[in-house]
Amino acid sequence: MLHSIDYFVIAFYVIAIMAVGLFVASKQKKGASLFLGDKSVGFASIGMSIWGTNIGPSFLVASFGAAYGSGMLVANFEWMAWIFLLLLAMVFSPYYLGLNVPTIPQIIKRRFGDTMYRLLTIYSLCTIVVVWLGGGLYVGGLLFTQFMGWDLTLSILFLLVIATSFTVVGGLAAVIVTDAFQTILMIVGMAALTLIGLYELGGVGVLIEKTPASYWTLIDPDSPDVPWYSFLLGFPVMAVWFWCTDQTIVQRVFAAKDLPTAQKGVFLAAALKILPPFIFILPGIIFFCLNPSVANSDQAFIAMVSEYMPIGFRGLMIAVLIAALISTLDSGLNSFSTIFTLDFYQPVIRKGKEVSNKEIRFVGQMVTLAASVLAFFWAVAMGSVSANLFELLQSLIAFLAPPLSTLFLVGLFWRRVTAIGATYGFALSCVLCVTVGFFSVNEKTFGLFEAWPHFLTTTFILFVISVALTVVLSLLTKPSPDEQWLPTFKQMATQNGSNSKPIWIAWGVLALVMVSLYGGFQYLASGDGGSSAAPISAQATETTKPQVSVYRGESPNFDGWVSPEEYRDATKLDGIDAWVPQFSPVHDKADLSGHVYIKHDTEYLYFAFDITDDVLYGIDTERWLPDENPRAHELTREGFPWFGDGVEVLINAENKAGEQDGELNKGNGHSWQMVVSTHKSRLGGLQKGGLLEGEERSLKSAWDTYQAWILSGAMQAKVRIKPDLSGYTLEWRIKPNPTLEIAPGVFWSAEMPVTEMGLNLAVGDLDKPKQENWGGFHHENWWSGERDKRTWLKHWGTMRLYGDYRSEYNP
Repeated sequence: MLHSIDYFVIAFYVIAIMAVGLFVASKQKKGASLFLGDKSVGFASIGMSIWGTNIGPSFLVASFGAAYGSGMLVANFEWMAWIFLLLLAMVFSPYYLGLNVPTIPQIIKRRFGDTMYRLLTIYSLCTIVVVWLGGGLYVGGLLFTQFMGWDLTLSILFLLVIATSFTVVGGLAAVIVTDAFQTILMIVGMAALTLIGLYELGGVGVLIEKTPASYWTLIDPDSPDVPWYSFLLGFPVMAVWFWCTDQTIVQRVFAAKDLPTAQKGVFLAAALKILPPFIFILPGIIFFCLNPSVANSDQAFIAMVSEYMPIGFRGLMIAVLIAALISTLDSGLNSFSTIFTLDFYQPVIRKGKEVSNKEIRFVGQMVTLAASVLAFFWAVAMGSVSANLFELLQSLIAFLAPPLSTLFLVGLFWRRVTAIGATYGFALSCVLCVTVGFFSVNEKTFGLFEAWPHFLTTTFILFVISVALTVVLSLLTKPSPDEQWLPTFKQMATQNGSNSKPIWIAWGVLALVMVSLYGGFQYLASGDGGSSAAPISAQATETTKPQVSVYRGESPNFDGWVSPEEYRDATKLDGIDAWVPQFSPVHDKADLSGHVYIKHDTEYLYFAFDITDDVLYGIDTERWLPDENPRAHELTREGFPWFGDGVEVLINAENKAGEQDGELNKGNGHSWQMVVSTHKSRLGGLQKGGLLEGEERSLKSAWDTYQAWILSGAMQAKVRIKPDLSGYTLEWRIKPNPTLEIAPGVFWSAEMPVTEMGLNLAVGDLDKPKQENWGGFHHENWWSGERDKRTWLKHWGTMRLYGDYRSEYNP
């Protein structure tokens, strides 16, 4: 994939960024502060450093993939951030600079004393490790391995050495300058990707014509992924924490030479927030128009770079990924060093004794090195243990926000809050939030309710509880001698010489720009300015959209054996041999044929397959492997669960499918695709047939969901080889909750009216090794769809679920 010119570009970037950082470090005065850049940082550096720190590699790839899969909706997280950057600039910054402290914990120390100060110091160090160091380094290393082919550990070490080299020597001053350099690189690199994509597509007009109108929407009340009320309630809680109170972001404000400089720098960061949807999100939509058939949207970024970026530009894109990681990682390292040195070493280890600048600088450098070692082992551990741990830690980030947002919004702006109320409220809130986050991510409800609400809704509820705890405990206690009231906002703004009128005018202009952007994209989403994508042809509608009605029946003996008598009350599907062939057509029913039975007993939905197959893989043949994947039988995400004889069931429970090409299932209760094999299973290994994770198994969230369903018994399957080896039978039963989610938090039940769902079925037949078909497959017949398009949601058939017996509807 990479040419020697690409390697040259990558090497040039690495040398350049290290040279810039070390040059800045060499120009610092002797004894200069590692933590605040001697409070001489200009507004441009502040703005670009904040922007660059926020753009990590996981954000870059995830936003691209989200846009590929669903369009502009993810842009809300970028274009709503300006409101909270406004709060940082105009409300919080006067306090931060007026109090003349270098860290967030020292602000709380002024207000509530030492106990709360120590507690917040520990909290801050933990969040920096989780949010900025280990998680970001692991994701960056993983992406780097995909491009470069390096070992994950080597990739992590390489990236860490770059970030640590100038951070440990130059401190915040070097971090801010290199962040500014990397911000420019990221903007230029991603703008190049956008322009090249537009050129390949044929221009903006073609983009608007080919993009489904729904892809342009920014306000979607019916979004199942992020309900509008969840975003409206939960996003502000997270945004206040992230933009206004997190040390890694706010440290740039602390380093400003004065309040006006800080406010202009934060405004610049907010203005730059206009760019990400155009250079990170829009390319994902462009690539969707160029190639709508990428199975896993998380791979869309790498696929576009590989297919469309010319020699040299591929190296530039890898440099952009490295820049995104380094700008995040160096900031995290410096913030960790700042808090540890100033809020732990000096007050605890040295017990508040006067410490020279030289000693502080030396300790800060050693802590930066130690933090980098900690980050290395943390990131490597995430790659070596179950990936569930990594996704759990990343998901729990959302639950770290309520305690700190409460502490600042209530503790700083309501004078009745006491030290006891703040301290115990914060501690109890931390315990509650982490506990709820853990159980929510693992979907543990203990039977108290059906499912946890969206994590943004949960975050808001936890915020309300945190506020209530702090308020009630404060009202029940009296102020302590350790606490003191802080000056008012007006006093702080006046004291720091803020000429706020021009900056307020600038914020007003930015607000108008944001409103105009929302109006423009909603116009495209209305269909007047965009396209609704080509409709499905009449022939496709007639030939690839079969329908089936499913009724209540008696509970079968769930043992894997299928008899017509047992399923006499089920709906029967024939003609498997005449279904849509993905590979070779079936010419002999002895080769592949059979029946499918479908019914429910109100508790389970049943699929039963009676399959005739004259050659059974692994029984009549050796267990051979395809050339395309010698790891096909591994029960991992790298394996092929469907390799061998077996069947697949695909259900779109919410029955929601656009008309755009390439839209696949989501791998959750709304839409999924799973496999039953005759010779391997998750529960039985390679010795016993049964259920396996299906597509999109490359999506970690889908893989975890499928495993949870299998292990919990929400899905079960039993397979039997016919005694005369003429085929096999299998029974597959499915619990509606949590697998048939027809709307967010709503699962199908027999009490509901007639419900329509998308449905597809497949039967695979793998005989002796053949090279004429991909993977050596002999047959793979699908109930609905077209060849190479049978997994697209718009090509699935329709299943009508009736709650009662057939006789109730057909007397």
